[in-house]
Amino acid sequence: MRRAEEAHGALEGLFSGRAGIGHIRPGDHVSGEFGLERDELKRCCITGIGPERSEVGMELALRCFEAGEKLLIIDMTGDYSGLVSYMPSLRVYRAGRNFQANPFNASRMGFPELIAAAVQAVLKTTRSERIYLERALLLSLSQGKDDPKPSDLLESLLQIEAEAHPRQGQNIDSLRNALWELRAFDRPIPQEVHTPALIDLSKLSSVRVCRLAAMDLFLNFGTFDVTGIVIDPADWIFAQDAPEELTEALESSADELARRGALLIIATSTISSMPRWIANTLTSEIRCRTVSHGDQTLKRKWQVPDAGGSCSNVAQEQLLVISRYSDAIRPVRIRRTGFKPVGDEEIEMHMRSLGEDFKMHREVEKRVTLLEKIFSDKTMHQTAKELMVMIRGGRVPVDAVSKQRSGALKRVVRMLSRHFLIIEFADGNGTNWYRLTKAGERALDEEEAENEGEVRV
Repeated sequence: MRRAEEAHGALEGLFSGRAGIGHIRPGDHVSGEFGLERDELKRCCITGIGPERSEVGMELALRCFEAGEKLLIIDMTGDYSGLVSYMPSLRVYRAGRNFQANPFNASRMGFPELIAAAVQAVLKTTRSERIYLERALLLSLSQGKDDPKPSDLLESLLQIEAEAHPRQGQNIDSLRNALWELRAFDRPIPQEVHTPALIDLSKLSSVRVCRLAAMDLFLNFGTFDVTGIVIDPADWIFAQDAPEELTEALESSADELARRGALLIIATSTISSMPRWIANTLTSEIRCRTVSHGDQTLKRKWQVPDAGGSCSNVAQEQLLVISRYSDAIRPVRIRRTGFKPVGDEEIEMHMRSLGEDFKMHREVEKRVTLLEKIFSDKTMHQTAKELMVMIRGGRVPVDAVSKQRSGALKRVVRMLSRHFLIIEFADGNGTNWYRLTKAGERALDEEEAENEGEVRV
C-alpha cells in the first residue's frame, strides 16, 4: 500500500514541455493536472512517433524511478541516455560496447526450441532452417559448449551437413548465410547488470541483431531484480507474425511480470502494430500526437465544456497526450524535465561514480556484408548487387544471362547460385527466370541497409 501511495504521489502531474499527460474520463474538463496511478502502469502503452514518444517514455521512467521502482529499460532507439542526468543510480550498459548478451546460451529460456523460434521471427528463416538450428545448438551443447557463439554454430553446421542428405544442402547453406549476420554476438563482454539499468541496444550491428538481443532480454528478465520494464520500440519484440511458440513465451513472460505486480511500459508507433494478446490487455494507453492551432477534427472528437461547465463527452480514451493546444482546449499545467543527450565520456564518468569497472570497447570494426564475403572483388560485388536488385524486380530471364558474352556476369550468377541466394523457376509460359531465395532477400536487405546507414558498428 505504501509503495502504491508513493508511486501515485510521484506520478501525479506527469507533464513535459509541450505535451501534457492527463487522465481523462468522459465528462472531465481538459484542464488542470491529472495523475497516473501505479495500477494503470502495469501494462501501459505509449503510442506516437518522433521525439514526443521518447520524451514521454523518459518522463514516465523518471517518475517511476522517483517512486522507488527498480526499472530495466530496453532502449533500441538510443534516445534514453539523457536519463543519467536525473537518475543518479541508473546504470547504462551499451550492447556491443560494454555489455553483451548471448541469446544462444543453454541456460536461456526454452533452449533450443525457443531460441530457434526467435531467430525464425527475426531473420525470417524457414521451418527447415529452424530445425537445423536446433540441431546445431544441441550438437554444440553435447560437445561441452553451453555458451556457443554463432561461429561455433557455423562449425556445427559443417558436421551436420556432412551427415545430411545432399538435397538438404540448400537449407543448411541458407541457414549458414543467416547466421553470418548474428556474428555480432561472437565477442563476449561479461557484465553483471544491476538495476535500475538502461540497456542501450541501438549500437548493435543491425536492426535484426538488435531485435534478437531485445527478445532475449525480455524472455530472461528473471535474472534481473526488477519491479518494472520499459521497452521502446515494443513492436520489435512483440511481432504479430512471430511463431506460435515464441508468442506464447512472450505472453508468458508478460504474465509473469503481472503476477509479480511489476510494471510493463511499452512504446510503439501505433496500437495496431502490437499483437492482439497485448493490445487487448492494456491497463492504459498514452497517445502522443501534435495538435495544430484550431484543429477542427480534435474539436469534433473531444467535445469541450460549454459555458455552464458541463461536458457530455470529452474523450473515450482513458489517457491523453496532446501538444500545441487549440483554442477549444484549455491548457494543462505542465512541467518539462528537459532531457539532453549525453556522450560516451559522460556515461563512462557516471558509471565509474557508481563503482562500475567500466570498459568501453571503442574500436570500430568495418561491418562486412555477406556479398562482400562472397565477392572480394569490388567490381563483382557491385555487379552481384545490381543483378540481385533486377532479379527482385522480376526482370532477369535465365536465357538473357546465358547468352551474355561477359564471363564475369556468368561467374557472379554461378556464385550466387552456389550460395543459394538465387534459384531458377519457370512461369506459366515455360520461360525460366531467376528469383531471390529468402537468403538472397536477406543479403540484399543487408546491402541496402548498409548503404542507407542503418547498419551501425
